[in-house]
Amino acid sequence: MKYKLIAPIIALGFMTSCETADFICNRAQSLYEAADYAAAVPLYKQAAERGHVEAQLMLGKCYDFGHGVKENSTEAVRWYRQAAEAGHVGAQNNLAACYYSGAGVPVSMTQALYWYNKAAAQDNAVAYNNLGLHYLNGEGVPQNKEIAAQYFAKAAEHGDANGQYNLGKCYTMGIGVAQDEQQGKLWVGKAAAQGHKNAALFMRDNNWK
Repeated sequence: MKYKLIAPIIALGFMTSCETADFICNRAQSLYEAADYAAAVPLYKQAAERGHVEAQLMLGKCYDFGHGVKENSTEAVRWYRQAAEAGHVGAQNNLAACYYSGAGVPVSMTQALYWYNKAAAQDNAVAYNNLGLHYLNGEGVPQNKEIAAQYFAKAAEHGDANGQYNLGKCYTMGIGVAQDEQQGKLWVGKAAAQGHKNAALFMRDNNWK
């Protein structure tokens, strides 16, 4: 009978471990949202070391922005990578941004595009917008303004303010799409309504209301 109880006991212990990681991460998140970063960091680390992907992302952010710890881009990349490889879309975007800017890793447009494409494969608006910028500027890919506008449209349709602003500018100036000021005004206006400062300035400069 003792041997028969081994499997259920192991399973129960595994479930408790998972629940504890969730609990720790949730507590850390409450502290982080209250701006008590110093208290949040060790809790995020506990959960992150147990494989909790949201905690890994947040610990990466803490190192990235110096919240509760000394800013350390290398450590930020370490934790972003763990969460990104586990499929966390936010971590994939952040890791891509690190490769783009060279924060904690050597600059690599190839790696930036790799991770943005991973996030885009999960239908992520931020990734769509950033892929649009890569194609617009020819960074790591041949410049293609039509493809750029298509990515901006995907981001915009998902409600991303940056995507809406960029799509609006494309329509206003005829970049990758037929010039259409009304469509430009529509999309820039949507971005401005979300508090996008550059969109608001663009509307003011064009005397749009």
